[in-house]
Amino acid sequence: MWFGFDGEYVKFSQTKTRQKYKNVGRDPRIALSILDPENPYRYLEVRGEVEKIEDDPDNDFINAMAKKYMDKDEYPFHRPGDERVVLFVRPDRTTKM
Repeated sequence: MWFGFDGEYVKFSQTKTRQKYKNVGRDPRIALSILDPENPYRYLEVRGEVEKIEDDPDNDFINAMAKKYMDKDEYPFHRPGDERVVLFVRPDRTTKM
């Protein structure tokens, strides 16, 4: 999962039809694990709650993530009819190794 961090929120994109989006609607608590690809024993775990969800009708956030992760100006896997949102997670606690 691609994510961004703005100093306050961990942000990630979902479509409204995905199960993850439905799950946070029922229970906003989440946990993320970020692994170091060069050292499998090094990781960061982030726990928190989705505080807000914003529509992303122009795909601005997912396009920014495509630039960050793939160096592409537009997200290449967009499907017609996808309704994208940005989930904002405020980290409550972290664990690292």
